[in-house]
Amino acid sequence: MKDPEFLAEAQKRYPYSRAINYAYIAALQDTGANDAALATLRESIAQYPKDARLYGMQAKAYAAMGKRLLQHQAQGEAYALQGSLPAAIEQLQLARSAGDGDFYQLSVVDARLKELRAQYAAEMKEAKR
Repeated sequence: MKDPEFLAEAQKRYPYSRAINYAYIAALQDTGANDAALATLRESIAQYPKDARLYGMQAKAYAAMGKRLLQHQAQGEAYALQGSLPAAIEQLQLARSAGDGDFYQLSVVDARLKELRAQYAAEMKEAKR
């Protein structure tokens, strides 16, 4: 198991190293420090919003905490960034029916689901040409 304290120091020395960042987040998750992992993930996602791996790690942290809507929402974003729109749409549908989200979270999921469905429909229309 990786030492989160050692990796936290490494992250301070090399703040732009994604490899260290991934290892630090994984170490936090391995030790059950999911709140700390999520805080680091929020910063990392703000810095690298197109990094599907970060969203996958976020989904894992939410799953460990039993936050199903947020888990499926994060996994949906990971799939969308990887170019798998059907899987992303399915994850957002699961998020929508998870039953543990508030009005605001559901509104965000609904808006993103509408956006991804439109994008997928446009891609299918283009593919038929």
